[in-house]
Amino acid sequence: MGKPLKLNKKTLEKLFGNGLETLQTWAHKKGYDVDFDYLVRDEYRPADNLITICTRYGKEKQLYALLHECGHLILGKNESLYEKKYPSSAKMAYFQSNKKLERSHKYKIDVISEEIDAWRKGQELAKRLDIYIDEEKYYSLMTKCVYSYVRHLART
Repeated sequence: MGKPLKLNKKTLEKLFGNGLETLQTWAHKKGYDVDFDYLVRDEYRPADNLITICTRYGKEKQLYALLHECGHLILGKNESLYEKKYPSSAKMAYFQSNKKLERSHKYKIDVISEEIDAWRKGQELAKRLDIYIDEEKYYSLMTKCVYSYVRHLART
């Protein structure tokens, strides 16, 4: 499952497409719609029961992004556990804007922790649903995305 397969591009695209369909079905069972569009960003939107995935990238990246957003869905499903694990992020969800909290180290660490956890939950979900991922590429995308949060949060 995790090792890169020696398959042609067409076969891999089909595998990634099947993975996207499987995840979309999984999300629907959890009460969420998945919107694929060129003009959206990858995002988990619990208030709208919606996950949006950008189609500017290939099927493989879309699959990994959807796994990550489904990871957020999994983390957010148990509200009391979420509040315990990410207390500052949970507090932030109740405020329209709280600049002091937003600049706190606690909040920034909660954001980074949740992002990493969402990637890991997505990877576990892929295994559970028997969705093929290239573990090396998944990890590379994870580190690139998490590091972008680190850079952004360090500037605020």
